[in-house]
Amino acid sequence: MTATPMLSELERDALAELGNIGIGKASTALGRMLGGLVTLSVPSVEMVPPDEVAGLLDRALAPPLVGVSERLGGLFAGYALLVFPQAGSLPLVRAALPPDVPADDVPALEDEVLAELGNVVLNSALALVANLLGEPVDTGLPVVVRGSGAEVLRGCAVVADAGGTASGGAAVLFHIDLHTSLPGGHGGVGGGGAAAGVGVAGRVVLLLDSGSAGKLQATLGRYIGRLVT
Repeated sequence: MTATPMLSELERDALAELGNIGIGKASTALGRMLGGLVTLSVPSVEMVPPDEVAGLLDRALAPPLVGVSERLGGLFAGYALLVFPQAGSLPLVRAALPPDVPADDVPALEDEVLAELGNVVLNSALALVANLLGEPVDTGLPVVVRGSGAEVLRGCAVVADAGGTASGGAAVLFHIDLHTSLPGGHGGVGGGGAAAGVGVAGRVVLLLDSGSAGKLQATLGRYIGRLVT
């Protein structure tokens, strides 16, 4: 069994900076999609064993959760997930839909909108980070899953299909905060009217197989080397 790689402080700082740059690109793409200002921030990043992810998600975000998952290839071989509390997903979906969509129709459109939102965020961020690291990344189609942290992981086929990911890989968690201020918005997660916009905390999770976890750490080392020379 291969141990999860441990990031040095310099590697963690570099990964957090890359995450900020990638999420900044995703903010722009999401803002174009929603037609308003979107702010996504990355307060911190950590690398943990994959079997700790479900508990960390439950403690940080409070189930039930909603996750958008994409299978990854290339530098990030494994899965990428965008995870929010389910309580914050419906206001975000309403903000993404035209204001003339009847409220009764919103739940039926929720999965479709969340899949597109997750696809925009994950693909925009990962493509830019991979480009900065000089490594390719491929993404699959988005899948929307709900439940506890463990149920989200199982629903995304991470546990059943991970194989080496569970035994010798690593999980990279980017702690993110999302806020939108949209014309004609539907108010925040806790209410507050249109001016409040939509605010929700979440996680971007990269679940990497053992080969990709080590490759990511080596690639980070080369990226840091380029910055300091």
